[in-house]
Amino acid sequence: MKKIFNYILTLAMSISIFTACVDDINVGNAFLEKSPGVDVNVDTVFSKAEYARNFLWSAYGQIYCIYTTGNTMNGTPIDALSDSYHCYCGWGGPKQTYYTGNLTEDSQDNPNGNYQGKFAYKTGNPDGDGRISIYETVRKCWQLIENLEKVPDMSDAEKSRLRGEAYTIMASRYFDAFRNFGGLCLVKKAYAVGEGFEEGRATAFKTVEFIDSLLDCAIKEPGFIWNVPNSDIGQWSGRLTRASARALRAKLWMHAASPLFNSAAPYITYDKKPTGLETEEHVWFGKEDPTLWNRCLQYCNDFFDDNAANGNYYQLVQPETQDEAGYRMAYRRAYRYRNNETRHEKLFDAHPSIYLSDDVVNGSRENHWGWGWDGFCLDGLRQGGCVPTNELMECFGMQDGRDFPYSDIYGPGKNPTGIDIFADRDPRLYETMLVPRQSLPAGLDYAGQSYADTWVGGAMYNNKDKFGDYSSDDCASGYRKFKWMLDYTNDRMNDDYIGVSYIRLAEVYLIRAEAKAETGDLRGALDDLHVVRSRVGLGRLETMNPSLNLTSNKENLIKEILRERNCEIGAECGDRVYDMIRRKCQDLFTKPLHEIRIYRLDDAGNRITDGDTQWDPSTPWPKFEYEKPQIINGARRWWDPGYWTNKWYLDPVSRNEVQKGYGLTQNPGW
Repeated sequence: MKKIFNYILTLAMSISIFTACVDDINVGNAFLEKSPGVDVNVDTVFSKAEYARNFLWSAYGQIYCIYTTGNTMNGTPIDALSDSYHCYCGWGGPKQTYYTGNLTEDSQDNPNGNYQGKFAYKTGNPDGDGRISIYETVRKCWQLIENLEKVPDMSDAEKSRLRGEAYTIMASRYFDAFRNFGGLCLVKKAYAVGEGFEEGRATAFKTVEFIDSLLDCAIKEPGFIWNVPNSDIGQWSGRLTRASARALRAKLWMHAASPLFNSAAPYITYDKKPTGLETEEHVWFGKEDPTLWNRCLQYCNDFFDDNAANGNYYQLVQPETQDEAGYRMAYRRAYRYRNNETRHEKLFDAHPSIYLSDDVVNGSRENHWGWGWDGFCLDGLRQGGCVPTNELMECFGMQDGRDFPYSDIYGPGKNPTGIDIFADRDPRLYETMLVPRQSLPAGLDYAGQSYADTWVGGAMYNNKDKFGDYSSDDCASGYRKFKWMLDYTNDRMNDDYIGVSYIRLAEVYLIRAEAKAETGDLRGALDDLHVVRSRVGLGRLETMNPSLNLTSNKENLIKEILRERNCEIGAECGDRVYDMIRRKCQDLFTKPLHEIRIYRLDDAGNRITDGDTQWDPSTPWPKFEYEKPQIINGARRWWDPGYWTNKWYLDPVSRNEVQKGYGLTQNPGW
């Protein structure tokens, strides 16, 4: 009998119970009436409601967020593995591990954060790199579920509610690991230290069914409420609800129904099977089953039916004014800020921990954001860890709803009429990345500038004195990241409490659109797309792009749905990377990416290439020419002809874990 695996399920009770809470907004600073000692055990924790609640709050602190240090590659969000962002800083994890092809089955055990995989199968090194195995969270949740009945001063309704939350947290952590590794070891109870575990690794499909069963248990808990009441939301924004479980169920089956797992043949096969336990069904369902999309669609409809039965509590945040400023603010409130008494779009979100530097503690700034390594990974973003690509810019269409139309505008003499390719665009472009703009919406400025000049020679392109030591890095591609950061050089990072979406309502519409398209209801899919797009004033996709034949061409519609997902929820929970993986987008992984070079033109139409090219606001807005050079700083091995193999769709499992002999196998190709 193999002993239960180290670093995963054998955490002593005195360690696993009293880890940090999510933050003081949700649960307050009070934790226990007295500091826990070595005598803390199950009976202690579940002897009082307050202790039991705090035990669950510690599991909340392990919800997946790509912007916290434990879920990044040395401060770089996994978005830098997609076609939308690129890592330029030399110490960034993508540049060290993935771009070079250096990811191995030992990367999980490497104490150097530069060489980590994008997701942790096991808990980090003893010195603490912030990486948390899903099984630490799973153990906590099972312990709570199995012991809540012991709590003497807690109502049955609250016990049911906490069980629903625990099931949902546990399901989310399994889902996190599933989309990175495939089939998993399924832990169905809280194992005692040293207790034998003999089930080994489950197939990919059994893993999905198990995650679904956890969500089904959550949904059926009678005390698991649909939404946090408005009277409580100031304290409890971020508490999981039945809506969270229903939304996650739809997202789970979207991934399950997608071609990575649900195909006639596996995406890759084993060259050898060293343990004899290896099977492609650990990373493949064994067949293609189109009805899985029907299941995804049903769970989407279940969500919307439940929402309707509860007064349509969850709704998309709508613009207060029908103009660019109104559209931008509506989108920002939807993706960035936590639910409050008037906005209810987030269904499942994470609240990153905060870092209190001296100027925050002693100054007037409130502690909404982390500026250092212990909180939101802002330093990595400021130093070029995740810089937008030209491909991301082109992903966004025009304000009227047309797709980006300027395919042949790059290069000398290619823009004789001086078209401003950044004018009249989808307002979400301006909320996602910084591009040249003559007039910014009221309330936005950049260190005193009311315009954005990211062209060559402009202040924002490279002006270290004005914008800090790292401006040449965070604008390395010719673009700057705006989503989450806003105009951080003007110290606007702390305008409201942040909630990083794991799932929000807009995504459920997009999941249902994809499921409808896959099941033949193309017009219904377009209706769901329009619900999301109309929030920012875009015209109907099929009307504004007639050449795509979206009411009859399913392949084109699926591509448009994936593009819309990138515009709406990109850079929130790593969804662009996971979309490229689940759809087996080898073409996007292996296609070289591009920067932008924007050149201001003089009155004669010649490029201004020397010296200061800043704009005088008393003069007309400049005209430009554009080039899109291929990215060579940290060029990815995937781009090299003949290098790519499909093994890259899923990450390798820790070699040390495989060698412990409890039935875990390595993914094929590693």
